[in-house]
Amino acid sequence: MRAHAIIGPLSIFLVVIVMSGCAATDPRDTGIEYAPQMYHSIPLDPYSQTDYFAYSSDGKHVREPVAGTVPRGKADYLYPFPNTNEGYEEAGKKLKNPLSKTPENLAEGKKLYEYYCIHCHGEKGNGLGSIVQAGKYPQVPSYYGPQLRDLPEGKMFHSITYGKNLMGSHASQLTPEERWKVILYVQELRAKGLAEEAQSKN
Repeated sequence: MRAHAIIGPLSIFLVVIVMSGCAATDPRDTGIEYAPQMYHSIPLDPYSQTDYFAYSSDGKHVREPVAGTVPRGKADYLYPFPNTNEGYEEAGKKLKNPLSKTPENLAEGKKLYEYYCIHCHGEKGNGLGSIVQAGKYPQVPSYYGPQLRDLPEGKMFHSITYGKNLMGSHASQLTPEERWKVILYVQELRAKGLAEEAQSKN
């Protein structure tokens, strides 16, 4: 009888305590949550320092790439010349085309030129592309005109990578190898243009 006498009031007391926890004064109050981080996500900036994750020894919630690695398709990550006048001049002196002038490379360079360059620079490289002739873009220098006839291939590569004057960067459209193929074709157009000029003067 004694055990029943004690259990009865104790059960009522526990029920009262539990029920009182459910009667929140604020209807928006969620009460006690067992694992709040499972219900409420915390927005974190990539590579930001945070102590939120105790298991991270350096306080970062996203791992950084291994030192010396290059993102896939981002060979420009290691491009050594800055986007400055000094970098432009240095590229002109030090950069050389690693590709040979094979029919395959020239054919690929022509195809890429027709995709990305012909609308401004023109079919012959004389700066009379379709949008220039339509008056929608200022006159572009000819590859065999006084401004560009002696332009080193390193400066061409630098210009395609970063952009030059009104021409924007084409680094996102052309891989480094594709840029060199375009440059091979541009040099071909320049040689043809200079040869035609020389013939017309004779």
